Amino acid sequence: MLDADIKSQLREAQTQTDISIILRNIHSTDLSSSDYFFISRVLNKKHSESCLKIAYFSNYTIVPLPSFIEVQSAFHNIEVRSYIGEYNQHYQEILNPNSSALSFSPDIAFLLLSLHELCPSILYSFTSLTNQQKLDQKNIILEHIFNWVNLTIDKTSATVFVSDFLQPTFPSLGIADSQQSYSEHEFYIELNLALKKEFRENPRVYVIDIDKLASRYGKEDAVNSKMFFMAKVLWHEKFLPTIAQEIIRYLTSYLGRTKKCLVLDLDNTLWGGVVGEEGIEGVKIGNGDPISEAYLAFQYKISALKNRGIILGICSKNNQADALEVFDKKVEMPLNIQDFSAIEINWEPKYINIKNIAQKLNIGTDSIVFIDDNPVECSLVSQALPEVTTVQLPKDPALYADVLDKILVFEKFNILSDDLNKVQQYSQNEQRKEEKERIGDLNSYLHSLETKVKICLAADQDLPRVHQLFSKTNQFNLTTIRYSMSNIEEFHKNEHDSIIITSVQDKFGDLGTVGLCLLKNQEHQLLIDSFILSCRAMGRGIETALLNYIKREYLLGDRSLKLIGSYIPTKKNIPTRDFLESQGFVLVSKGTQGEKYYEVHSDDALEVSCPWINIID
Repeated sequence: MLDADIKSQLREAQTQTDISIILRNIHSTDLSSSDYFFISRVLNKKHSESCLKIAYFSNYTIVPLPSFIEVQSAFHNIEVRSYIGEYNQHYQEILNPNSSALSFSPDIAFLLLSLHELCPSILYSFTSLTNQQKLDQKNIILEHIFNWVNLTIDKTSATVFVSDFLQPTFPSLGIADSQQSYSEHEFYIELNLALKKEFRENPRVYVIDIDKLASRYGKEDAVNSKMFFMAKVLWHEKFLPTIAQEIIRYLTSYLGRTKKCLVLDLDNTLWGGVVGEEGIEGVKIGNGDPISEAYLAFQYKISALKNRGIILGICSKNNQADALEVFDKKVEMPLNIQDFSAIEINWEPKYINIKNIAQKLNIGTDSIVFIDDNPVECSLVSQALPEVTTVQLPKDPALYADVLDKILVFEKFNILSDDLNKVQQYSQNEQRKEEKERIGDLNSYLHSLETKVKICLAADQDLPRVHQLFSKTNQFNLTTIRYSMSNIEEFHKNEHDSIIITSVQDKFGDLGTVGLCLLKNQEHQLLIDSFILSCRAMGRGIETALLNYIKREYLLGDRSLKLIGSYIPTKKNIPTRDFLESQGFVLVSKGTQGEKYYEVHSDDALEVSCPWINIID
């Protein structure tokens, strides 16, 4: 429950960012429904132009839900503005070109439907339907949703969220349902599975598993039958934070705010006991007793995160030899030392070691989640590095694995091949660093890498990776413009726009697709709208090879053309500050916020030498 002082601070906050800072000292689980509504009202007075716009469409009353999503978003410094569609008017609002929904120009369109209105015969008369009638009704439901989604994609630039359907807690035929040739249970499984299958390959549509969330919470408590009959309000207010927290997983991915790295303590975190005091035999991990098995389950969960592309790091106050001995001798551990891409085992303050890890991995500290069992260490890291998501483990190791499930910021819409190879890629980077130190001379080192670069127009299958690069790349990013998947699809289809991608391999391995340029063909000039290179490929001349390709392929054939570009400064993209000048561009003007605008004419568009790069088809 919010006290008067916190409420006063929230009222006086000037921006939503200020509100998010205040909320850092509050646990969302402590909020009452009235607290949610209070914070939502405060948030709605502080909207900025850059907020994320979500439009809700439903055939039941969802009025409380947007407030809960707005507040949960504020806890994660995500600014959300909501539009709530008219009751059961989801088709009309998309079809009407003058509708408020279309004027709102949502970033996300969220469809939540109940069978009460959409198909009441399934809900109330299932036992009286023939199998064929059940199949017919299922297809009608699916066609209704598929058509609405396709219409929404066509009429808006929104990414679409679709909720699935709540499976009844008690089937109409009771325990005999499972013996039917086409049971109620089977019907709902097929219905929800068909939704997932239909949109699995569509990068602009995602199914929100409401049935799973209700099962997790408890279906009988999730549904508010009294309020449904009174006002068509389906969900109990106490269930709404569960839905809102799930939506945060999707918003984190949508905005490209997925955390990249999980940094872990060792003693009483990755295993039970203090190895420096109890010795290798006192360490608990593995099968045979409850505590050891709890740590084993925790490590398996961590391994699963690694397998979805999350980088692992170690930050431990320990004797390095003792800690490494655990990895060497406890062969039953799912994780081995090679699974960690950055290791800091010493007696330095942990916030310093976390900074070192970020520097070693060439990521920001705001990309890190730190987990420790020690409340003092967690507090120190939180104070020194508030941008790090710091998680203190509970006292009972049996709950450790559950803690990982509740971290909302590791989510990705798609797990791409570039994600799956993260550990291997960082290992290869370490080999490159060793090679650089061994050789000493930069030019000789670059030649020794035997770098091969492929440059081409993006194909359909490349678009998810293109979106990922736009969303996540900060350091080598000339303009830091964030484009949605719908924007990228439009560029891909537009004959005047070109998305040029580059993939790289060298003698140490394959770096995957690491860079792109969005080129826009305007009258007598080509605009470099965006120029992006992954941090792991910086400093090797790949950016020069990509710009050489653009000069060669787009400028040299037309003497009347010129190439224009800009540098828009941010806190993180300093590495690109002088890039265009180094590539022969002429500075033509500067903005008041440090913006720099450049051009180069076709006659002057000379390629910059990078002989260590081999261009391949």
